[in-house]
Amino acid sequence: MQRWRRSAAAILCALMLAGSLGGCDTSAPVFGQPDGPTIAVGVPRDLPGLGLLHDGDYSGFDVDVAQYVAKVLGYARKQIVFKSITPQTAQSMLDAGRVDMVVSSLPMDARQRWGLQYAGPYFVARQDLLIRRDSRAAITGVQSLADRIVCTARGSGADANIVAAVHGVTIQIRDTYSQCVTALLAGEADAVSADDAVISGLMKSKGRQYLSMVGRPFAQVPYAIRVHYGDPELSSKILAALRSMVRDGSWRQAVETMQNDIHYTMDPALNPPVMRSNTD
Repeated sequence: MQRWRRSAAAILCALMLAGSLGGCDTSAPVFGQPDGPTIAVGVPRDLPGLGLLHDGDYSGFDVDVAQYVAKVLGYARKQIVFKSITPQTAQSMLDAGRVDMVVSSLPMDARQRWGLQYAGPYFVARQDLLIRRDSRAAITGVQSLADRIVCTARGSGADANIVAAVHGVTIQIRDTYSQCVTALLAGEADAVSADDAVISGLMKSKGRQYLSMVGRPFAQVPYAIRVHYGDPELSSKILAALRSMVRDGSWRQAVETMQNDIHYTMDPALNPPVMRSNTD
């Protein structure tokens, strides 16, 4: 695992404008200077309820899951180094060894593609649509998207489910969900597609008076923890930690905190999910 070093580049990145932060490698231990070896965990920084960086601290459901798993793996809170990632950068940061695992609302790939290794799912969300409130009469579900423009985040995998569900839709790819919401509000897109937990957080941060979730999900999104490919031992340990989190009630407590924070309703028929790894 990695030892924490705050570089000049990270400090400079933290001073950049919010709109350019998508590719920043903002790293920070949970509390103060770490003692001993550290574990680097990739988490989102701009998704309220899931992973949000505010005043130097990360919070959200993904962060709670990451902290629990790291503790079971033997790391104290000071030894956890969070690094900001996006759906686009998650795999490349793993491949480059810049993070040891990614806990970032990313879907477990049912195709079990070569080069991906994960444990989970630790949560199952539902893919839905975010629209402008004045579009509620025109866009009532995924079938309303024909001949319309739908924005998704690069690397999220949401585009594949949309294309499979409806013909004639135009997919617009942006680097982050926040950029998609900006395009939506500017009229450059007709809808944003993401899972319903992400959408709930975006509505909280961007303004519920302007935005609405359609509320007719058309796909399931099982969140999984990604690790370095070829490390089945770590996958097995993470899987055991996730199962322990469900058994001792910590998982449900973290979910309830997320629900209260972003006014989100979990699907109890899908959660807590049956957990596995692609090495099982």
